[in-house]
Amino acid sequence: FNAGNVQQYEFLADTFLGGQKPAHVQECTRKHGDVLRFDPTTQEYGVMSSNRTIRTYFKPIPCAAVPLPQRSAVSQSGRCHGHADNLLYFQSECARW
Repeated sequence: FNAGNVQQYEFLADTFLGGQKPAHVQECTRKHGDVLRFDPTTQEYGVMSSNRTIRTYFKPIPCAAVPLPQRSAVSQSGRCHGHADNLLYFQSECARW
């Protein structure tokens, strides 16, 4: 995210999830009220709970994009996902719960 410190990272997360949604950003609301956003341009992804608490904010990584020698370790650590791209990951996460 090019954040130099925790405060900058928190500002970016607050702006992305708590600010007005730009037209190009994808958004869904899960049944229990979580709001998910995904920006296909920057690859930002975040989840905010129904009480407006940020649950997560990161740039997902498809395991297929990880170089083969590291893929197994990265996958086992949970630092990548098994979808073909991040939009499919977002859509899958929207369908949960």
